Amino acid sequence: MFKFFIPLILLQPLLCYSQTTTQENIKQGTAIEDPSSYPNEQLVLDRFYYEDNIYSSSQKTQLGDSIGFGMSIRYQKDEHSFSTFRFETDPAENRKDNETSTFEIIYNRSFQAFTFQVDLDLQTNDSNSGGTNLGIDLDSDDSYISFAGEKNYEITFYPLNFRTDIGDEFNTRDVTRISYIEGSPTSITAVPTNDEQVVRKTIPGLEFKYKMPDSYAYFGLGIGAYLYPTNSDYDITENPTATSWERKEVTAYKLGYLYNVKRDSRITVQFAAHDKTQETGALLESAASVGYFKRESNFLVELEYTHTKAGEAPYNISRTSNWFENVAFDKKVYSDENGDVQDWVGKTGSAYSFKLGYNFDKITPYISLKHQDEHFIYNAFESAHVLRVDDKTQSHGGLNRLGVGSYFYYGRLFFNPQLEWQKARNAVFSNSTGVTNDRMQSSFTKENLVLSMNMTFVFDGSNLDQNWWF
Repeated sequence: MFKFFIPLILLQPLLCYSQTTTQENIKQGTAIEDPSSYPNEQLVLDRFYYEDNIYSSSQKTQLGDSIGFGMSIRYQKDEHSFSTFRFETDPAENRKDNETSTFEIIYNRSFQAFTFQVDLDLQTNDSNSGGTNLGIDLDSDDSYISFAGEKNYEITFYPLNFRTDIGDEFNTRDVTRISYIEGSPTSITAVPTNDEQVVRKTIPGLEFKYKMPDSYAYFGLGIGAYLYPTNSDYDITENPTATSWERKEVTAYKLGYLYNVKRDSRITVQFAAHDKTQETGALLESAASVGYFKRESNFLVELEYTHTKAGEAPYNISRTSNWFENVAFDKKVYSDENGDVQDWVGKTGSAYSFKLGYNFDKITPYISLKHQDEHFIYNAFESAHVLRVDDKTQSHGGLNRLGVGSYFYYGRLFFNPQLEWQKARNAVFSNSTGVTNDRMQSSFTKENLVLSMNMTFVFDGSNLDQNWWF
């Protein structure tokens, strides 16, 4: 594998550090503040992270069941070029086949004012045939072409995904992720009859950025195409019959502001939205977030408010196939056990987070408080579309979370154990003593206790910047 990798990594460069706006982007490791901190023409272990729920009162021991792991190797050719070879896995998405394990190769090269970067996926079991395939990552926001002007502005073209994840504590993943049916079937059945499949894609677009001392503001516009039936009476839930199909367009936009003084303070404002969610099966129609971090002497304070609006007809797509999840009752949109659309669809929701810590020499203990309302949707198990009562007619109804934890620093490595008590208005947490194959016959409780662990290493020590990692 490395014989294949090393000739390619000589082609790559530096991404502007201001390119990132969320911790999830920074975790990927393509944005480096100071390339001189890396030795030229050497392979180094750039970073790795490990995230896992160790134990919960609802699931008992969870080690390995919900693990997140990532590691990347970096080759810094010179100040204008670099490459990374990155591995990530999340068996919680598909533990049986572990199909969410990915190998990625990042190529980056700058030429004066221009920066070019591409993100490639290395598939080691292509089409379940055992073959190997190297191709572009079709939903990556790490592929782009950027031009940095002399008057504090920057224009970036994202050909695949113009980067619309919102929030840190409540990260949404890509707000502008859409879905459509490919294969032009005349009827959308519970099980595909031919080669039709549900395609999930992100929206490409342009980002315009204006840079100021310690801050920047940005605006982005994107357009994506999708397939949809031409007959006016088509409805994915009530009348899934199509006379013919046409190609249509969805429009997306984003805007935001970032103020960042390293290891001292940070303010983020973000918003992203797109239209036609009644037709595109999108989970979210829009999201907005405001974040604040401040270090005052040894005290650390972090606040976040995130607001989401769910899509009008979000497709419930299987994690293990390219079709809908609920084939038993033939429900394409998120529905309860009675066949009715779930209550969060098309609704708005909000979440709040407060975190207070204190820096000792190499230890930072903290306390965190979080609240999510009954319709708040984001990319986590505690989201209202995932954490639901036995018949799925209601979400948690409002979730309060109290956590205590600490960061332990060892050079460029930190450990972060946390114990969190979760209290829901409705009984949504599974009872470990009442598990059956029938969800309706299982027992649920309103409280849960979770012990989790996060461990992160970064070669240049950027994980010690508490602006992003606290």
